Amino acid sequence: MPRLPSSARRILLRLAAAQLSRRRVLLRYREAGGRWARRAAEVVSLAFDSPRWLVAAWCPGLSSLRVLDVARVSGVEPLGERAGPPPAGFDPVDFAVHRFLDPAAGPVRRLELTLDHRAAALARALIPTSRTRSRGGRAVCVVRASRPEVVARLAISLGPAGALDSPGPMATSPVATRQKPAEARLLGLASWILEQPEPVTREQVYQAFPDDYRGAAAAAEKKFSRDKDALRRLGFNLEVVPLGKQGPGYAIDPRSCALPATDFTPEESAVLWTAGTAALRLSLHPLREELESAFRKLVLGARGLPPGAASTDELSADATPDAERHLVVLIDGWERRRRVRIRYWRASTGEAVEREVDVYGWASRRGEWLFAGYCHLRKAVRVFYVSRVRSVGAARGARDGGYAIPATFDIRRWSRQQVWDYELHPPRTAVVRLRGPLARIARQLLPGARLETDPSGARLARLEVRNLRGLVRQALAWGPDAELVEPEEGRGMAREMLSSLATWSAP
Repeated sequence: MPRLPSSARRILLRLAAAQLSRRRVLLRYREAGGRWARRAAEVVSLAFDSPRWLVAAWCPGLSSLRVLDVARVSGVEPLGERAGPPPAGFDPVDFAVHRFLDPAAGPVRRLELTLDHRAAALARALIPTSRTRSRGGRAVCVVRASRPEVVARLAISLGPAGALDSPGPMATSPVATRQKPAEARLLGLASWILEQPEPVTREQVYQAFPDDYRGAAAAAEKKFSRDKDALRRLGFNLEVVPLGKQGPGYAIDPRSCALPATDFTPEESAVLWTAGTAALRLSLHPLREELESAFRKLVLGARGLPPGAASTDELSADATPDAERHLVVLIDGWERRRRVRIRYWRASTGEAVEREVDVYGWASRRGEWLFAGYCHLRKAVRVFYVSRVRSVGAARGARDGGYAIPATFDIRRWSRQQVWDYELHPPRTAVVRLRGPLARIARQLLPGARLETDPSGARLARLEVRNLRGLVRQALAWGPDAELVEPEEGRGMAREMLSSLATWSAP
């Protein structure tokens, strides 16, 4: 895990200071389409999501919560206005700590970080559950964590002073010891090289991984030579690029890396194919192209994939390579209050239909861009996914200022909408039983549901749904600890889906 560049660290600390002072700031950041934006924002929470830092920022002018990679932020200017409370439904502490503090991941342990005084003064924002104290002239930050390896990477990212102060207990952690094998170390090296925008020199590798290449220059060079050969044996296409006086540079081409031999059971293959094709069709994830490449390799040799997988055309049949460009056009229509005309792919029929939409707002949810607005075909407000938009432009006769956004419209309601909320049929009551670890997070899984506990300790969640089939699919995805109790029609749908999957995966 490399340290944060000095410029990114300065931005991170400014964001932390803004969060603690509860003052609005003027953010300058790069949007998904590559365009730079300047927005008044309130820093709600910060989180370390290895290998990057994230900031959750509420933009009052847009009524939108943005989650940005700190590396995309280039400026933080304090403003005089006070910040308001976090948006409804957003838990700043959970956003900040759930990646390293999750009792389901193992026992919770006490760790100590040594921080420089600037970071220590802002620790309540960087690690909100921590306690900071002075010891021997040093600032020591005490952190409770169930994933110590994440805290270790967080410490490294903060720079030289950000070091774990409890190496003994860390070494005995079952999770931490899994980071020691050569394969894990080599994967870390490969990931770092892939992240760099340009080929890296040998000296840059040594600086990024000082613990791996310590000692005499000859010993470091010998170990790096072994690592290069090992990376190539693992399937990484490590290229050597001449850099003039700097000597050779090293880069990895992710599109030509080899995939190790696979040996999945028919059931495992069916699950992989189902999840992968769904992600490729409906997702705007930044690793979409890498997933498609991996699937093209997978279908050549894996057993148990459905017969249709022999042709990989299905993988990109509904792809949306222009999704980011579409998002820019949609935002432009929203800013101008100008009606847009879209061709929108309908998942239920597999066809694209024409829609005219007054865009009311847009947001990102779990990496998926969406927008909501008045659909003139349905005569109601609807939510749309940018990844399903096939084309977009101004509607015929559209003009700037052609519509007004209702004062009651709240994009947060639509960005938090669940699949079972889609208005496909009149409201119906459904009951889901959640057992084991799912029972503890029932409120997060089914927000808004009425909860009660049955004699066995399971949680019964009662809620209204407008897309019963969507709830059934989600309950099946949660696994055997989730069961749809009512209505009977939904249980029949579940049996039908499981039967179809069993038939599909049969050899």
